[in-house]
Amino acid sequence: MEDLQIAPASLHDLSALKALTTCAIARMREQGVEQWDEVYPDEEVISRDLAARTLHGLWRGGEIIGCVTVDAVADPLWQGLDWSADGEPFAAVHRLMIHPSQQGRGLAKRLMAHAESLARADARRSIRLDTFAANPGAMALYQKLGYRPTGRAMMRKGVFIGFEKLL
Repeated sequence: MEDLQIAPASLHDLSALKALTTCAIARMREQGVEQWDEVYPDEEVISRDLAARTLHGLWRGGEIIGCVTVDAVADPLWQGLDWSADGEPFAAVHRLMIHPSQQGRGLAKRLMAHAESLARADARRSIRLDTFAANPGAMALYQKLGYRPTGRAMMRKGVFIGFEKLL
């Protein structure tokens, strides 16, 4: 695993990130998880993350095999969730994905550790995120990493669960 690198991605990486997203969506659908589609996350969302320098890529041997966005943007639908006041100011995690050929190797956990490190370096007190309630892999990952459920939010694709971890 010593050839792994995590760093902010650039607009130069857009086509590789679009291909990664397409593969991630296909794998989710194979598993019966209808969380993402052609509407989200789309090229516009990825481009916005890249322009803001909030999308961090995971590379192996020069090839992008995963990514995560870390910013301070709360989804408006998070308003009714039970966030800890101790978690202010917070960082938010969005669009964590690992290429299907690389899944099951602890890489999502590695990207989340990177996200937590970025949040700490930016004096954030917590990380907040949401995941599709019908995505058992993501639900298990966040709970295993010490994130606590903060409630349910209804989004375009169905029920999402908010998660928070105090740093």
